[in-house]
Amino acid sequence: MQYNDIPVINDKLIPEEDELVRQQLKELGQPVFINGENDQDRRERLSNLVNGDAVDNAHSESEDEDEEDEVFYTPGPAKLYDIRRQILKESLNRASHRLQQQRRVLQDNPELIPFLKTRRMINSKLSEIELYGSQVIHGNTRAISSVRYSCRGNLIACGSWDGSVHVLNSGDLNPAVKLLSGPHAEKVGGLDWQVDEHRDTLITGGSEGTINLWNITNSEETIKPSLSIKEAHSNRITKTLFHPIQEFAISTSFDQTWKLWDINKETELYQQEGHSREVYCGAVHPDGSLFLSGGSDGIIYVWDLRSGRALMPLQKHMQGIYSLDWSPNGYHFASASGDCSVKIWDMRKLDHSGNELFSIPAHTKLVSDVRFHCGGKATNADGAGINGTFLLTSSYDGTVKVWSADNWILVNTLKGHNEKVMSCDASSGGENNEARIVSSGWDRTVKLWQ
Repeated sequence: MQYNDIPVINDKLIPEEDELVRQQLKELGQPVFINGENDQDRRERLSNLVNGDAVDNAHSESEDEDEEDEVFYTPGPAKLYDIRRQILKESLNRASHRLQQQRRVLQDNPELIPFLKTRRMINSKLSEIELYGSQVIHGNTRAISSVRYSCRGNLIACGSWDGSVHVLNSGDLNPAVKLLSGPHAEKVGGLDWQVDEHRDTLITGGSEGTINLWNITNSEETIKPSLSIKEAHSNRITKTLFHPIQEFAISTSFDQTWKLWDINKETELYQQEGHSREVYCGAVHPDGSLFLSGGSDGIIYVWDLRSGRALMPLQKHMQGIYSLDWSPNGYHFASASGDCSVKIWDMRKLDHSGNELFSIPAHTKLVSDVRFHCGGKATNADGAGINGTFLLTSSYDGTVKVWSADNWILVNTLKGHNEKVMSCDASSGGENNEARIVSSGWDRTVKLWQ
C-alpha cells in the first residue's frame, strides 16, 4: 500500500457512484469532465477539493484560537514611555549595586568550608526559635489576614478581615499608634511598608477596592490616611506593594487585573490583564525591573516593567497561587499554592519549559504566605550574614515553617496557633541582629517568635 492510499480518518465521505461525484463537482463550481480523466481520477479530484478545504478551515480555526490565547496589553498613557525609561535606568543602577555587593562577599569569603560553617550556625540558631509572645488586638473582630515588619523592624502592621488596620511595636506587640477605623469596609488583604530608613509609610488595600496610604508618626492623635484612591479596582484588592522607586505602587485584585500607580499624583498609570481568574498575589523584584503575578488559575506570570511585556507563564502548580516573594539575591523567587507546595524558581535558568528549581512539599493544607528573610544589618555579631538565608511559610494546617534558603531543608516548625495561619514575616533586631518572626491567623492573634 502506498502512503497516499492510507485512509485518513478525518476525510469527508466521498460517494462511490460516478454520477454523484459529477453532481458534487458541479455544485462546487468545478469542471465535471477533464480530458483523459477516468471515474477514479474524478473521485480523487473531488476528495482533494473537499478535504483540502477542511484542512484550510482547520488551520484557520487554529490560528483564531492562538490569537485568542495571546495576552492582551492595555494601552497606557503617553507618559508611560518615560516612566518605563525611568524604571529601566533605576533598575540597572540597583542591579549593578547588588552585583557589586555579591562579588564583594565572594571575594571576602573565597573558601567554601567557612561559608558552610556559617550557614550551619545560622540554621542552628533558627532551629532554636520558639514562641516569645502572643497578642489579641483590642477591638478586632475577625481574622488577622496580613502582617508585615516595617523597614527598620521596629513596627508591625496588621490587616484584619473586619477592615481595620493596626500598627504594633515589634518588641512587645502593644499598639504603637492608633489608626482611623473605617477607610476599609472589609478584608484588608494587602499591606506593605515603603523602603525608607527615615520615615514609616504604609500602603493598604481592602475588599471595597480602595487604596490608602498612611504616614505613621509618634503622634498620640488618631492617624488618618494621607492619601486615598477610591474605586482603584472594581473588586476586592488582594495585594498592595510599593515599587523600589518610591513614587510607584502596584495593586492586584479579584477583578483579574493588576495596576501600576503614581501614588504622588493618585493616578493609574497602567492596567494589565492576563489571568483568567482572580489575581491573589504579586511581588516586585528588588531592582524594580520585574513583577510577578499569581492567581487562582494556578499560573504565575513574569512581567517586565521596563517593556510591559509578559516574559513567560509558569504553570507547574496544580491549584491557585496565594503568595509570591523574591529573594534578596535577585534571581530566586518562591511561590506558595493551594496544592500545599512551595516552589523555588531560578530566573537564570528559566526557559519556556517553565520548570522550577526545586519543589518543597511544605504543608498538609493550603500555603497562605511565603517570605524570604530580608533586611536588618549586613552581618550579625559573629560576622555571619543572615540576609536572605532562610525562607518562611505559613499554612492553614496551623503551622509556620522555617526553611534553609540554599538547600531548602526544613529547619524549624513553629506551632502555637489554634487555627489557620494566614500570614508571616521575618526581620532582624536586637544586639546580636538575630532573626525575629511574626505570624497571624484565623484565631485573631498576632504571635512573635524569636
